[in-house]
Amino acid sequence: MGEIAWLASYPKSGNTWLRVLLNNYLGSSDGPADINRMNENIIASDRKLFDELTGLESTGLEEESITRLRPGVYQALAREAPGRLYVKVHDAWTRTEGSGPLFPPEITAGTVYVLRNPLDLVASIAHHWGIHADQALDFLCDPSFSLARSIDHPASQLRQFLGSWTGHALSWLVAAELPVHLVRYEDLLREPARAFEAVLVSLGVAVEPDRLARAVAFSDFKLLKSQEEQAGFKEKPRTGKGQFFRQGTSGQWREELTPAQVRRLVESQGAAMARFGYLDTRGEPV
Repeated sequence: MGEIAWLASYPKSGNTWLRVLLNNYLGSSDGPADINRMNENIIASDRKLFDELTGLESTGLEEESITRLRPGVYQALAREAPGRLYVKVHDAWTRTEGSGPLFPPEITAGTVYVLRNPLDLVASIAHHWGIHADQALDFLCDPSFSLARSIDHPASQLRQFLGSWTGHALSWLVAAELPVHLVRYEDLLREPARAFEAVLVSLGVAVEPDRLARAVAFSDFKLLKSQEEQAGFKEKPRTGKGQFFRQGTSGQWREELTPAQVRRLVESQGAAMARFGYLDTRGEPV
């Protein structure tokens, strides 16, 4: 029987980059890992995976029924795995009606939550989904928001409840009934080797300095952009504009958001932003 390490985040927070780092660290290739074959691209909301492991056609089920069945899907996935699987998650951490936690603790090897400044998320999500920044703001501030059929890969992804940016982060970092390691996207950018080493330690993966340095070098954004230019990236939404691997920076909100948009997000999500270091003691963005 295998086990699952959950790689959780709000969309466009650096989850994909973390998976690239892991694949480059765990792999044995002399070159960068293929971005289209990351641990075989296991995603918790994969509709095909759900259908295969339940023997059911998910498009014919109510959303509540799908949610109740999902913990069993992950238990079956772990039973069939020869070792550890690293699974991407955008859902908030929740409990399902009558089925316990959506992500079963008994098959969990570890959990990493990638957090990113929500001000930068606004522009990144707008670009990613091909929507206006004000609509992206609506999503980040909406406690009932879900990735549904009209938003992200409707044919291949199950509906995912996210809630607001604050609610999503706190669901994993405060409410989750399993240990969670927090890594901020900004820290991965500033000190990738140090931040990624802490991730490996939290997952119980032995740290080898040479392998760590190689993984960081092979996960450089310029290389990722080059891979995408040459072969595309199958996780890129059909509605998105330009490349998936866009900038790999922080602080771009200063050029891309209006003062009114910044003020709206801070007023709505300010308490959690301050908690996680995205506002200073005066309540101003940093």
